[in-house]
Amino acid sequence: MANHSVKPDNFYHAATEAAVKSYDIAIIGAGPAGMSAAITASKAGASVVVLDDKALPGGQIYRNVTQSPLRDPALLGPDYLKGQTLVEAYQQCSAEKLQQASVWHLGDNGEVLFSREQTTHSLHAREIILSCGAMERPFPIPGWHLPGVMSAGSAQVMLKSDALVCDQPVFVGSGPLLYLIVAQYLRLGIKVKALIDTTPKQNYLQAATEITGALSAPGMIGKGISLLNEIRQAGVAHYRYARELRIEGENQAEAISFSSGGQSHRIDAGHIFLHQGVIPNLNISRAAGVDHHWCPQQLCWKPTLNHWGQSSVDNIAVAGDGSGIVGADGAALMGRLAALQQLARLNLIPRGQLQQQAAADQRQLDRLNRFRRFIDRLYRPLDAHRIPDEPDTVVCRCEERTVAQLQAGFAQGGNGPQELKGLTRCGMGPCQGRQCGHTVSELLAKWRGEPVDKVGYYRLRSPMRLLNLTELSHFTRLEPATHPAADKGDKA
Repeated sequence: MANHSVKPDNFYHAATEAAVKSYDIAIIGAGPAGMSAAITASKAGASVVVLDDKALPGGQIYRNVTQSPLRDPALLGPDYLKGQTLVEAYQQCSAEKLQQASVWHLGDNGEVLFSREQTTHSLHAREIILSCGAMERPFPIPGWHLPGVMSAGSAQVMLKSDALVCDQPVFVGSGPLLYLIVAQYLRLGIKVKALIDTTPKQNYLQAATEITGALSAPGMIGKGISLLNEIRQAGVAHYRYARELRIEGENQAEAISFSSGGQSHRIDAGHIFLHQGVIPNLNISRAAGVDHHWCPQQLCWKPTLNHWGQSSVDNIAVAGDGSGIVGADGAALMGRLAALQQLARLNLIPRGQLQQQAAADQRQLDRLNRFRRFIDRLYRPLDAHRIPDEPDTVVCRCEERTVAQLQAGFAQGGNGPQELKGLTRCGMGPCQGRQCGHTVSELLAKWRGEPVDKVGYYRLRSPMRLLNLTELSHFTRLEPATHPAADKGDKA
């Protein structure tokens, strides 16, 4: 059903709108942004519900921080452990918290439909904050679809969720998250076979143009240098400026070949973890009709927002990495700012106090964004690692569509993502284009000789996940336990 448009609003809305009790604010996602928004809004007396698809709050960065399966969670680093304070504050706030709740529709009328415990549920909210976080940028090189190849983030999920690791893996890519995961493996006593660093040499010179941003957060620069020193002192084979990556194997990853330092290399490996940064997770904001634009700085699509996180849809704000990559600290700041704006719209705080309450957060967020420009410049991925040109490289892993098949679809008239999708099925799989959407946009821009903004992205519709009829047949409606605070006055 995932590729068919439905209008769940019609289940009951037209007949019973007046009888529906609305939450003041519904928050989608319980990472740093969602938790901070919930704490801020509930303190002001708003009725808040948080819907998160994981078993525990924290998002990816603070996954299982209060119930780690590791004997010594401190090995994951202080930035991970500091999430305990935020998670505990969130758990103590008055917001209604629904874990393992998968949202698959946002209606124009503020309706939210989600699945939980094999049942479809609905609720209504005056305001909605999307804090859906980030996903790893696709890394479409030859062989990336083979068993044994995963994202570095997947390695971290296994580590944080189940204390599972792979023996003698090879890590490939660039960026702080990659170095952090390698260091975490080493602290646990796991041998890392190699770190293949794809950061281009020219990036170091070009990042110097953003040196002011780097100096605005010297502590973060120090953390990065410390991680690289930790990896070097552990004796991990470290190859720099790697290009021409290819993962070899028939039915399983067997080796990776690449060039580095003017030489060709080949490393036998059955476990290969790829990473070249993260990008916003946009499927919900896209399906909700939020305007998006292509960001040349971060090489990704982002929701078009004002400085409060307000989107083009009147009752929807977007906060955290789902709005553009800002990191955990920046996400928490954005969550608070989005909540403050919505509280003012609901007349739960005076509009005259809004700027005063937000000023410190906005200044800190501006500083983090200056540092982010430096990071984005330094770890800007190579075009060849984002826009594949070898015919046999898989672009859509769900439907196993290759570059050659997409080029054939383009030649048949598939000039846009939606047309190409119809001709090739690229983007029609269970992930609904998450893994191929950005690659398709950039491939079409290259083939058309036009900017990515002109090419566009897939048109996404509800439901945003696979559903079965049994699940749809069990339907319940949720309402706030207490009378929403916003009912005391009209929404601004």
